[in-house]
Parts: sequence; structure tokens; C-alpha cells
Amino acid sequence: MACDFRKNKDQIMGEFESYYAKMPFDTGRQQKQLDEWLNEKQYTYSYEKKALVYQAAAELCNVHVFHGSPFFFEIESGRERNTSQNGYPPGPGLEGWFTRKTQPMMDDFQVWMKELEENDLVWGSVFVDMAHHTMGYERVLKEGFIGIERKALERLATEEDEKKKAYYRATLSMCQSMRQIAKNFADEARAQMEKEENPEYLENLKEIAQAAEVVPYHPANSFYEALCTILFIKEMAIDLEGVAVAVMGHIDRILYPFYERDIKDGTLTYEKAKNYMAHWLSHTDGRWDLYGNDFASTNCSITIGGCDSQGNIIWNDITRMILEAYDENGFVNPKVQARVTLNHPKEFIEKCANMVIKGENIFSFLNDDVIIQSNVKMGKKLEDARLYSAGGCQEPVLDDKEFNSRAFIYISLPQLVNLFMFGDLQKLFKDKCGYSISDKKYTTFEEFYDEYIQCLSILYQALVTRVNHYEKGAAEYNPCILISSTLEGCLECGKDMMEGGTVYGSTSIPLVGVGTAINSLLAIQQLVFDEKKLTLDEYTELLESDYTADQRMRDYIVNKCPKYGDGKAATENFASRVFADIARVTSGYENARHGKYEASLFVFYLFDWMKNHLKATPDGRLAGNTLSRGMNPTELSGISNVANILSTVQNIDMTDFPGAGVIYLEMPLSKTTIDQKYVEETICAFIRVGGSALDLNLLDGEKLRKAKENPEEYKHIVVRVCGFSAYFTSLDPEIQDEVIGRIFVNG
Repeated sequence: MACDFRKNKDQIMGEFESYYAKMPFDTGRQQKQLDEWLNEKQYTYSYEKKALVYQAAAELCNVHVFHGSPFFFEIESGRERNTSQNGYPPGPGLEGWFTRKTQPMMDDFQVWMKELEENDLVWGSVFVDMAHHTMGYERVLKEGFIGIERKALERLATEEDEKKKAYYRATLSMCQSMRQIAKNFADEARAQMEKEENPEYLENLKEIAQAAEVVPYHPANSFYEALCTILFIKEMAIDLEGVAVAVMGHIDRILYPFYERDIKDGTLTYEKAKNYMAHWLSHTDGRWDLYGNDFASTNCSITIGGCDSQGNIIWNDITRMILEAYDENGFVNPKVQARVTLNHPKEFIEKCANMVIKGENIFSFLNDDVIIQSNVKMGKKLEDARLYSAGGCQEPVLDDKEFNSRAFIYISLPQLVNLFMFGDLQKLFKDKCGYSISDKKYTTFEEFYDEYIQCLSILYQALVTRVNHYEKGAAEYNPCILISSTLEGCLECGKDMMEGGTVYGSTSIPLVGVGTAINSLLAIQQLVFDEKKLTLDEYTELLESDYTADQRMRDYIVNKCPKYGDGKAATENFASRVFADIARVTSGYENARHGKYEASLFVFYLFDWMKNHLKATPDGRLAGNTLSRGMNPTELSGISNVANILSTVQNIDMTDFPGAGVIYLEMPLSKTTIDQKYVEETICAFIRVGGSALDLNLLDGEKLRKAKENPEEYKHIVVRVCGFSAYFTSLDPEIQDEVIGRIFVNG
């Protein structure tokens, strides 16, 4: 049995820290050997070139066994510590060896994107999402790599296409490499057993030595082996693929059959399983320097709750033990993505709310009723749509069957409003999109609004054309044989996930600052077209001056113009129209992987990152201030209580946005009026109004201010930032101020 995690937690986390503080390890010798192999082999196809990386890991890289952990997952691949290997720029180790050679493909794309980024109209430097992927965990658990190997051999025996034959050969090589790496762990564990004097740690090493001889090459036969398999293949992919596997799976659904069988056999108890779970969860916090000053988004998540493919609710012992493990051990990561409906047992919502009320700000809540239906509307099978996880932050991905690009390029909706004001943006737009608005006049707001939606459509289509052009070469830029072999469709058709091998292959280009954009459009409607207080040219001069030319006019705009979320029927109708229109013009295009572009309002931290070159906006926002977050009203609008914020979505059809849209709620932890029942009702209200994704933060503003001044005294405060959780004291001062500024008193 694995050592008691709670009793040994400090020593276990200390062992992680001692090892990971030395990263990255030098892999110059291994990469030199890779170069020699590449020159010697002279492979035609990228698949077999990439397979050399797996071979190098198996034959040339040391493995590291942590005595305090019963799991095996760490190789000296040259990967940096605080990285989930987001793929770009290429990492220094084996994960970046291949893409450093194909970098010119990305360079060319970035030349085209440069001016758009510099003007904060579009943000993004890669033509395919490199950071938010899942693996086909269930295939490996059920079949093992021996089963994948068997299928590849069968396909190779009858395949006539030379490119596909190369794909299958690369898959076979990868499978043997994974088998060898696991064997290396078994050998190392046995070697370490001879030196280990701690009897509990000795038990860990014995379990590793036995399990690594079995999984992941063979199917998993127990709860413990299933956990070993998931962690092993996820970490191998991050170490070697050059992309980030952010999803650790819909854990309570995937693991329950193994748990149930072991319980019936008498080989496992609830407490023993929970101890394994605590060990398994601890590695993410252990790997990352969460107290440093890096942007600590571990890009790692687990999904709980939801339903199975037949719609049966998931709430079981695995769900409970996961929540208890976080509650008892204070884990910050992996991020917890709780799939919820009003049909889930009250205990589920109550347990999550109880943790939130204690300041455990680790959750995103995902509304199954909305997200499942949004995927069905895009033509995906219902039974497949029911099996989704959240890919890193809140962007959904269908388990075992989907490769998607959902968080790699973003469009600023407020900057698109300013396009109508500033000539430099109009010139940029014409250069990139071939469309000019510089000489156009608008006699009605309807004409102005229609042109705004038209410009969004034109910009989106320009990005689609450019991304598709480059993504056709994605499998040459970075084939991902290990991940692809686990996903349904790739082995069956002989294609990598990067070239459309998976069953589904969606793309989203999320829209940032929708609240700021809506308020800006409403202000233009009132001041220019209804009241005629300003012409567009006069409005431009006002924005150019950052409102210093007429502060009274800014006060009028802030206080007298309608605001998204103000509860007025006319405002809500207009907001609903905007959401419907932006979804319509950003959905349905075909991508280079035979999938569809899907509308998204997932913004991560782009509401802050896209502010620097955005001048003042027509809603009264000053230059340099942040944009509205997710689906929220702007902070400038003063609409801050929970009821008003949730009411903003009740007239919006969020099933139009398969890429999700996040509502962010901050509540003051220090207020005695905030109790568990209030949090429970907030979660249920989010479901009832048809929200897509919800982030909750319970914050003590005074304590956060003290933490900023005296970080050592408050180093364990956890906050939700923007789809990820972090220790408050580890954040940059600017981000700390932004988080403190969110806190409000609820109505």
C-alpha cells in the first residue's frame, strides 16, 4: 500500500521541490544524437522523424522515481519547471527539438499577424492551438499500447498509401518506446528499493516496480494501475510532443469501473483509494513553483460530475474522494471543472459550495444543459457531446474523439468598435482584410451596427483563410503520434490529429470584451444617432484626448447611457441581438481538419493583455484600462451584484457558443451575509439562467491588501485569476491589483 499522504505530505512535497528546483536538465547529448539519427535515417515523412523523439526518451533519458510517490511519470527530458509545454515558443528539451526545425512555418504566419497584434485588434502567434488538449485515456486503459500496436500492425499490413504507412510505422515505434520507458521506471524502482530504509517508501517503490511492468503497455487491471496509466501518458505527452495536454480526464466517470471492481474484490477500500488519489493529485502542485512570480497557470485540469454517454448522472465515491482530497490537503491544482445540472444530487453542490465558502477558489462550474446542447447544434452526436471535459480553463473538448483549437487567437470587440473612429486602424483593416470603411457615412444606427457586424465577419473570415492555409501543414510542423494514437479516428484513417484524423476537430477564435463593446455601441447609438450630441468625428476627438477634452461628456456617458446588465428591456434586447449576431458570423466555417469553426467567448486573461494599444472607448473607458471580463458587464458600469450579473445571460442563447462563455463572480469572504446556502443558490441560479461557465471567487479585500504588503504572512491565500487558480502572493503586482479591484458588496 502507498505511504500515507497526509502524514508524509511535507516530506513528499519537499522531495518534489528538491528535484524540480534543478530543472531544466541539460539534454544537449540527447539532442545531438537525435540530429545524427535524423541525418542518418533520411525519412521522407514527418511522422517517422517525430518518432525519433520517443526513441530518444526511451534509450537516452534518465527516469526519476520519487520515493514518496507510488506513481511513475518523470523523465529528464529537458523540460522547464514552470511549463505545461504550451508548444510555443518551442521548449528547450526534447519537446521542442522537432518544432525548432520547423519553426520557419510559424515565423511566416507571425509576420502576417504582427500588426494585428501590435494594435490589439487580434492576439495570437500560432496557427493551431498548442496548449489545451486531451488524450484518449479510455482507449489506453482498455487496450494498452499493445492494443494500439496491434491495430497499427493490422492497418500497415493492408495499407498501400506510403504516407499512411509511415504514420503506422511511427505509431509502432512510439508504442515500443512507451513500453521501454515504463520498463526503465520498473528497473529504477527496483534499484532504489535496495537503498530505501523507510518501510512506507519501500512500499511505494514495490508498487511502481510491479505496475510499470504492466501499464501502460498492457491494459489497466486495477484502480491503481488506471491512475498510473493516466498520469504516465499525460506526462510523456507533455515531455515529448511539443504541445500541452491540459486535460487529465473526466476522472470520476473513467475511474469508477476500476474502483467498483476492486471494492467488490476486496483489494481496495475507500480510504486506500483516497490516499492514492491524494498522491496522484499532488504532482501538479509539486512540479510547479507556485510561490514564485511566474504566471502560474499550470494548464492542467480534471473534470468531475456531469453524465455518461447515456445521460446518467455522475456522482459517486470517486467524486467525493476527489473533493475531500482537495479539502483536506489544500491542493491548488489540477483545476477542478465541476459539470453541474439541477438534476445532480444536492450533496454535490453542497460540498462544492462548502469548499468555496472556506476560500478554496479552485472551481469552474460548467452547465451541462448548455454545453452539451451547444455541441449537438454543431452536428456532434449526443452520446459524444455528453462526454466532454474542459480543456485547460473552461473551453470544452469531447473526450477521446476531439482535437480542437479553442485558445490560440483572439479578437478584440472593443477595438473593432474603435475601427470606426481611427484612421490608422482603418488602414490596417484594409491592408489585412481588403475592405475599407474610411469613406462611409451612416445616417442611422442600424446602418452603423450592420457595418460593425459586417466588419467582424470580414475580419473573422480573413483569419479563417489565413489559419486554414497554414494549418494544412500542421502535421509537418508538429505531428503528435503519441496523442493521436489514443484518439478515436486517427488509427482508423491513418492520419495524425494535426491533419484531421480525429472524429471531431473544432476551431474557435474567441471574442474579447463583449461587455465593453455592447456599452460602446449603446453609447454611440444614444449620443450620435438618437440625441445627436456628437458626430462620429467629434466622438473620435474625444477618444483621442482620452476624454480630457470634455470630462463632463464622459460623466454623461458613464452615468446616463444604457449599460449591458442594467436590467432594462431595451438594453437586454440589444445585448441578445449582439450575442446572436456575433455567434452567427463566427460559426460554421470549415477548418483545415474537416471540422467547423465554433463561436466562443472564452477570453482567459486577454481582457487585460489586449488593453495596452486600445485607446479610450465610446463607453467612457479610459485608455490603458482593462476590457470587460468574459461575459460580465463592465466594472465601469457599476453593475456588480450577483443577481444583476447573472441576469445578463438569461435572455442570451449560450448554446450558440460551443467554445463557452464565462461569468466571473467575486464575493467578499469577510461579509457574514455570505454563507454556504447563498453560494449553493448562486450555482443553481447560474444553471437556471442558462449560463455556460462560472468562476467563483470568495475574497477578503482587506486580507488581500495586507498580503500584497506582507506576502510571507499570507502566502497560502488562493484566488481564481482567469480560468486558473494561484497563490495570491505569487501574482505580479498589476494582477494582484486587478484581482483586488474585482471585489464588490453584493446587493
